[in-house]
Amino acid sequence: MDHDELATVLSYTAMASGAAPSSSKPAKAAPAKKAAADDDDDFDMFGDDEEDLDMDEIVNDMGETRREALEAAPRRARMEQARLAKEKADGKKVKKEKPAERSLIALEVKPWEADTDLKMVWNEIKKQTQDGLVWGEAMKLEEMAFGIKKLVMTCVIEDAKVLMDDVTDKIEGLEQWVQSVQVASMNKL
Repeated sequence: MDHDELATVLSYTAMASGAAPSSSKPAKAAPAKKAAADDDDDFDMFGDDEEDLDMDEIVNDMGETRREALEAAPRRARMEQARLAKEKADGKKVKKEKPAERSLIALEVKPWEADTDLKMVWNEIKKQTQDGLVWGEAMKLEEMAFGIKKLVMTCVIEDAKVLMDDVTDKIEGLEQWVQSVQVASMNKL
């Protein structure tokens, strides 16, 4: 607060208490109000003074200043880890991790020739393993055209471990039997 504002507050306080204000105080207060009204750029509706704001004086919801909260953060993290380790040792339920996202995929494998043994191709495909990839237990042969059949099979992949391109590339790697592989459907489990 500047000197003129302080004088105005003191004069109003004196009036409220019943004491007579001095004659010089109200005279100075009136020009100060007029000057403040002329300068709209400096007007602060809420009376905040950004210069007086000290980050160490701001208190969080736990009653700590910002500096105290920053100093206490590593200690809190260690305490949380110790609590989780104790709960695990005691056999209490600890927050379970989210299960891995998985997808069920139906694949259509098309052979080069009509006389290709698709059951043998299916067995060759199932021999190829990878962490996060589980082949379906059954397969189905469907007619395409001119006596050529296609192999329809399923697999389940963990999305974080296996890419769909990895699966199709492995099957297309059997070049002597497989012409192409198409994804018929892909559903999240």
